[in-house]
Amino acid sequence: MKKPLHYAVRFFLRIWLLILFFIVYNAAYSQTPDYGKTYVNKTKNSTGGTVEPGDTLQIRTTIVVNSSLATIDSCAFYDTVRTGAIYVPGSLRILTNEGKTWKSFTDAATDDPGRIDLGKFITINMGYTSTLKTATASRRGQMKSTDKPTLWGSTCVMVASYEVIVTATYGANVDVGGGKFTYKYSGALNSIAFATNKVAVFKNIGICENYVGGNAIGMEYAGTFGSGKPRNRGASSAISGTYQFKTFTTGTPNDYYYGVANNTSTEAYTTSNAWAKPDNTTPTTHRVFNVWDIIGDHTGAADPYAGNSAADTARNPNAGYMMVVNASYKTDYAFQYTVTNLCPNTYYEISSWLYNICSKCGADSLGRGPSSTGYIPTGPKDSSGVHPNLTYQLNGVDYYSTGDIAYTGKWIKKAFTYLTGPSQTSFTLTIRNNAPGGGGNDWAIDDIAVSTCTPNLDMQPTGNAKVCYGNQVDLTALISSYFANYTYWQWEKSTDRGSTWRLDTTNVGVNQIVDGKYQYRIGHTPFLGDSSNNGHMYRLRIATSAANLSNPSCSFIASTTIMVYVNNCNDVLQTTLLRFNGTLDSKNIGQIVWASGTESEHTKFTLEKSFDNIHYAPVTIVNGKGVNGAGTTYSFTDPNELDQPAYYRLKVQDGAQFTYSKTIILSPAGLRFDVQSVLNPFSNSISFNAISPLDGTIKVSVFDYNSRLLKTEDVKVIKGLTNVTVSDLNNLPNGVYALKIEYKNLMVIKRVVKIAK
Repeated sequence: MKKPLHYAVRFFLRIWLLILFFIVYNAAYSQTPDYGKTYVNKTKNSTGGTVEPGDTLQIRTTIVVNSSLATIDSCAFYDTVRTGAIYVPGSLRILTNEGKTWKSFTDAATDDPGRIDLGKFITINMGYTSTLKTATASRRGQMKSTDKPTLWGSTCVMVASYEVIVTATYGANVDVGGGKFTYKYSGALNSIAFATNKVAVFKNIGICENYVGGNAIGMEYAGTFGSGKPRNRGASSAISGTYQFKTFTTGTPNDYYYGVANNTSTEAYTTSNAWAKPDNTTPTTHRVFNVWDIIGDHTGAADPYAGNSAADTARNPNAGYMMVVNASYKTDYAFQYTVTNLCPNTYYEISSWLYNICSKCGADSLGRGPSSTGYIPTGPKDSSGVHPNLTYQLNGVDYYSTGDIAYTGKWIKKAFTYLTGPSQTSFTLTIRNNAPGGGGNDWAIDDIAVSTCTPNLDMQPTGNAKVCYGNQVDLTALISSYFANYTYWQWEKSTDRGSTWRLDTTNVGVNQIVDGKYQYRIGHTPFLGDSSNNGHMYRLRIATSAANLSNPSCSFIASTTIMVYVNNCNDVLQTTLLRFNGTLDSKNIGQIVWASGTESEHTKFTLEKSFDNIHYAPVTIVNGKGVNGAGTTYSFTDPNELDQPAYYRLKVQDGAQFTYSKTIILSPAGLRFDVQSVLNPFSNSISFNAISPLDGTIKVSVFDYNSRLLKTEDVKVIKGLTNVTVSDLNNLPNGVYALKIEYKNLMVIKRVVKIAK
């Protein structure tokens, strides 16, 4: 009987020790100031970007003393400038949580509470409460929860900061973490050591022109957070333990909390964002904290910048969700997922859409909010407070930061491009809060994506190759990309209308740089059209390596395939048109001339005229003269003097079959460069007519809302009118774009709208 008793005593002893541990742990934790260590890339803080050589980083360490802690003594911050960066002289500061300067220090050791020794060892004595316990050059000070800078008079938030210039080269990592904060509480000396934080020095190559394939984010409904009818969805397993889940009420989600919802209003449910700010409706405000925006998610929005309206949860059974975060002081992650099944040596765009959800959340350094008299705004016409600032981390190393996301009332896409290693097939993606909480830093995130970047592939002919029996078939493709590594290619052939494909020819392309892009052209070996290849289909596959080329998941197929149609040419239009042109005489009378190669006995020509290139009317009908395949030349004088530009085209008809010639334009004032008939809105391609005074080349470019170049190409035009089509735009999201057409020193810019069918 003794043995069981012995085990029972040991069991209860363990329970009591565990209880004692939690008591001691909680007591110790309650004595710890809140804290966080971050950095801001001042060189790119307004736009976001990667860290590159020469960038200036402001290192920020936040210390928070709240009312439960009340007072701490002997406060000091210590840090060391790490390898790969040099200190910016005169940059020692104490900031508010909004990043404004509260106190400035010299670099010298004896004149004020801040100093740097040997160009790398930093000390800032902190705490500026009173004459007796304020920090000096030789004394650490006292911090109270009621000290300035303060949040609402009950929490003191100080940010110790300094700046460095990055000297490391591309490919290196710079540690911006480390250092410590020491203080006394109830007479005991305590120390907070900050973890290392490696930042990649990484070339900022922007975002993909094209991205294809399924989103590699395999959780949270492919980064969209899913959809449903309840306004508040459940918690997410992708969110850090620092952040806790809460539904939307008048005061939640508060600091350190997040929600997942399709409508950000409070218990006073509404779909309108028109309520006042602050919304003091009684008994319950419609806005979280009286001021948050009331919005819906981003996924599938017709206007990607406006996003979706707040969901009508009574009528919409499947509205999309988003995650909304009220940021903490700690720089903990807000989303994390290990992305697998990636392709080696492949560029990926890593992106998300973000929304600063609060325009009036500021709290100035004297504890006043936007509605208080004397409030000091965050910036001119800006009372949003701390701007959200997020870092994208791969495998524990920072690669990109969004910069400060100011309040605009719109969603914004933040993204960067990453090249996987020669054998890399996975990485852990972490999106981390990089700005202190309190008085702002409230944001929504949606449509987190890891998408494959691919080149442009221009297949010729587009669609189908129609040839006469015995004629040569020519297939070509132009591959162009911002990246130099998509050089492995192979033609593939299907003899069963696309059910199965087999290798036809393969090789490696040699890039040339054209207009800032890498490109090369490849052609399929020519062959003669006959019954043996009628109906065969051809397509092009590309990849970044021979191994990827043989892997269907890591190689890419042109969006168009070419089907070969071989005709005996007895059933097609027999008349061929050799030329069609026109001139104006001195009296502005149009002279139209055309010539045929062969004609049938039923050939008929109808000359049509238009003044708007839309509505055409016949001006003359001429019967063909050819007999037994002999062609001839025709001319027509338009009896009406032209006082404005006129368009002419020729309808060539053999019995019931007909086709149209190209369109020519004659103008009494001479031809001037112009762009007409722009297809707007567009779906997968943009077409327009270019009017050119001479044969030549125009440059056509498409830009997004943020002036980023998405596509550019040179197009040959003839004197007069040329129909131009810009294709392969199906991967662009719905939204507003700019179409720029350049001819010599002239330029036309058109606003176009993408609406996918």
